Amino acid sequence: MLDPFIERFSQYKKEFLEELKKGNIKASFDFDVNADSKKMGLELFESWLVKKAAQETESLEEEAPPFDEFLDQVLVRAQKYLRERGIQMAYTSLSKQMGISETWKCIRVFGHSNIYYRIGKTRPRKGPNKGGEYLVMDLVMDGYKKKVFNPLLQKKEKMEHRLGVPLERELPRVEATGKYRLKLLLSDDVIKERNIRLAAKKLADFVETTKPYLSELGVV
Repeated sequence: MLDPFIERFSQYKKEFLEELKKGNIKASFDFDVNADSKKMGLELFESWLVKKAAQETESLEEEAPPFDEFLDQVLVRAQKYLRERGIQMAYTSLSKQMGISETWKCIRVFGHSNIYYRIGKTRPRKGPNKGGEYLVMDLVMDGYKKKVFNPLLQKKEKMEHRLGVPLERELPRVEATGKYRLKLLLSDDVIKERNIRLAAKKLADFVETTKPYLSELGVV
């Protein structure tokens, strides 16, 4: 499977060459007459990419649904993915029931009332991800440090290996208040592009990977 960056770059290159053949691309800057032709071609490609990125960003801003609607679409698809894997997922959308905007949604796959998943967006103010905006999926285990959180941490490396991404914890000062979570972060590109399929797949993978270990710990 191609790296997403390579795949996208190849698609852009193909589109650029097609536009070039049609005569739809004109140089909008002066070339050095002594410049290498390959360098000139790369600079023209770069200029085209900058314009295309601006057009795509403008289009996304015009067409992107509200964030809470995006979350609902992600959850509907994740629910389908998990059902196909034998896991029943339920969630409650207050935005549909009460007409309010939500930036977080809670997800239940256990009957247990205090251990659940949730999805939303965050902008950490401290820690390694400080300053960035992320789509975040939390496994919330507040108040269950000894019975659930600590034993689950022993499986953290195995879960990360299966997911292919690191799982984050709350900062020590937050855990000191009794809040224990494991977090899967996705870059803000997923939000900007409203990438429902990718977000739903990652959420389904997160639940499928962590649920068996929680079941072993008696979370039902």
